[in-house]
Amino acid sequence: MIISQSRSKVKSKVLKIVDRLKSDLSKPLLKFVSEMVLGMLVTGSCNINLIAAHLKEQIEVKDTIKRLHRMLLRGYVLLKLANVLSLEEALKKIDKDTILALDGGDITHQYGEEFEKSDYVKDGSSKKGELRQGYWLNQISGYNPGTGETFPVLLYIYSVLESGFKSANIETFKILDQLVDKIGKLSLWVIDRGYDSGKVLSHFLSKGLDFVVRMKKSRNIIYKGKSVNIWKRALLMNRRYTYNSHGRFGSCKIKLNLEGEEYKMTLICYKDDRNKEPMILLTNGWIKKVKELKRRILGYFRRWGVEDCYRFEKQGFEIEKSKTRRYDRIKGLLGLTILSWLVLIKVNNHDSLKEVVLKEARMEKDSLKDRPKFIYYRLLRGLQNVFSGIQRLFCFRLKRAEKDLLRSKVLTDYPLFRHLACDDFWLEQVI
Repeated sequence: MIISQSRSKVKSKVLKIVDRLKSDLSKPLLKFVSEMVLGMLVTGSCNINLIAAHLKEQIEVKDTIKRLHRMLLRGYVLLKLANVLSLEEALKKIDKDTILALDGGDITHQYGEEFEKSDYVKDGSSKKGELRQGYWLNQISGYNPGTGETFPVLLYIYSVLESGFKSANIETFKILDQLVDKIGKLSLWVIDRGYDSGKVLSHFLSKGLDFVVRMKKSRNIIYKGKSVNIWKRALLMNRRYTYNSHGRFGSCKIKLNLEGEEYKMTLICYKDDRNKEPMILLTNGWIKKVKELKRRILGYFRRWGVEDCYRFEKQGFEIEKSKTRRYDRIKGLLGLTILSWLVLIKVNNHDSLKEVVLKEARMEKDSLKDRPKFIYYRLLRGLQNVFSGIQRLFCFRLKRAEKDLLRSKVLTDYPLFRHLACDDFWLEQVI
């Protein structure tokens, strides 16, 4: 497959995804979304200035920047629409073996005091969890053990200063309920220590979901009718089951008193000889089978791999380096990153195109055994190389006279194409 064909296939995938939004967006906005999505893939960035330079319009770059900023303000609904498409794609992959990870995150700007509705958040990227100006994120990601594929499901942003905000828990329940309404009790949920509070656990239990949560040392549980500290109880547990060559675990039946109701739970204590302290996990129900206990422990370990989704949002598309200060525009950019990721997923599912793009990534170690499980960084780099040197991403901004002049020049240089239908899409592939 030659490079021009690869470009054509990637553009067609972009246009197919954008075309699914035509019932909700006007034609100008659809063209804007097409430019931004392909611009993000080509530049690997959300920076409006960089994308405007790559569009190479027949006007000053500063005028292109103004147009993109103006259109982005009108595209505040993009995040909602992008999540709808992302959820539709994810539902095709979610089954009973899928592991769903609910995690919180952040978008921070170290010196971002002028960003609209930004407040102090805990920067998860910093070593000490420093407080910086920014916004909170909620994300659900999926992992299929059979294929080893990690994929995004839903991603939302919120600010404590925006109107209608009540609490972080309510924002968490919104994104959780949106997916549960579609899949019911399917799959195993894994959550970290930030979600071990009584309200969150009570919400999971009221929905009848299977979940594993890592607990903080300060929590209390009911063991044999008495309230005891969970950490002290875990240290006394007999870790008689072998997990692997490095780890062993044990479990016991406990109860939790949440909002006046008692729930049957299983406490798991896992100790790896490479770590100083054991890990305490809590899962719903009284579980006796060792195989099921191992599955739930493994499910929690997969959560760490799912965090690649967050890193990819930040590093792959450099969302934190965006200079956009309006809150609605930041939401729009986040929605565009989701659409860009959906294009990468489509490329990943197209075997021949995927191999071409991975080859263009020009990695030193490119054999199948050396490829990472999270392949999207390589795909993004490969797309950047595929589109390097192209004169313009799209031709629909050209005036009719300019298109006719360009078309006549192409037909003069390539007379074999004279009898083909020379529409805009064809023209973009040969210039």
